[in-house]
Amino acid sequence: MAGTYRSIDAAAAKKIFDNGAHMIDVRYEDEWHAGHVEGADRITPGTANKHSVGRADTVVAVCRNGNASRRAAKRLAKQGYQVYHLDGGLKAWEAAGLPLVSTNGGRARIV
Repeated sequence: MAGTYRSIDAAAAKKIFDNGAHMIDVRYEDEWHAGHVEGADRITPGTANKHSVGRADTVVAVCRNGNASRRAAKRLAKQGYQVYHLDGGLKAWEAAGLPLVSTNGGRARIV
């Protein structure tokens, strides 16, 4: 049904991502550089739409704690994407012991 999305836990998000879903991280640039999921794409909060996401069958939306990604998931679902929202955001991903990378030379962390 258009306009709906499904909230999932970190383990399910990793499995869906590993199976080829497009993961979008809707945080600001400094947050992204501090720590993110390798292979995810950063999209500025509030701009997740068919033009910024591109063609994808399945999208996993993530952010720091789940609030911004929930809004992005809702918006993308209304545009016809099959969308999953990482409940608890990257804090839940990190708590599950799943890998993060940084691009700022430091240890990957969620800020």
